Amino acid sequence: MPADGKPAYFRLHRYRFQKLLAALPPAPARVLEIGTTPGQSTEILRRAGYDVAGVDLFPEQRADLWQRLGVEVRFCNIDQEPLPYADGSFDAVVFSEVIEHLVASPLPALREMARVLRPGGRLVITTPNQHYIKSRLKTLFDVVLGRPFEPFKEFERAMQLDGPQRYYNHSRLYTLQELSWLVAHSGLEVALARHADAWEQVGVEAGR
Repeated sequence: MPADGKPAYFRLHRYRFQKLLAALPPAPARVLEIGTTPGQSTEILRRAGYDVAGVDLFPEQRADLWQRLGVEVRFCNIDQEPLPYADGSFDAVVFSEVIEHLVASPLPALREMARVLRPGGRLVITTPNQHYIKSRLKTLFDVVLGRPFEPFKEFERAMQLDGPQRYYNHSRLYTLQELSWLVAHSGLEVALARHADAWEQVGVEAGR
């Protein structure tokens, strides 16, 4: 049975999960997952034998799953506060499909991830690709159909949402070049940066 009993979700994201596991050090490495909800990737990591901890904006939403998996998930808003772990606590940090939801600059959050990595540790990031053809076609179709292209209004709307609601939508998508720049300026060395065919994502693997 696929993770958390959701076979459709697993099939849709199977390629991403496979690449994620391939980028990590061998189990039972200590892994911190940033943004655990809804929990599919957390369960996959546990089933693969990893020692997993997590932070999330809504840890209580899947408290039953975290208990079943034996994973401690703490509340932390990485957009605004430091990670609640000591320096060098983890062999790897997984930051998958989260960076696009951050409202502030991701650099402070990335530097926090670098801080909690052990020497030789890995940070694995995946995110939708800003240059994905479907994103470009949507903009083109909006222009052809006379729909207003007003990204600032989307930004303004997101800024006016209260509390965690502002993180429900994508605040910004990144190109591979931009993501590599952010990682390099967070105190880590980019080990691998590439595009993936699944939903045309970009991914970066970085190390200390």
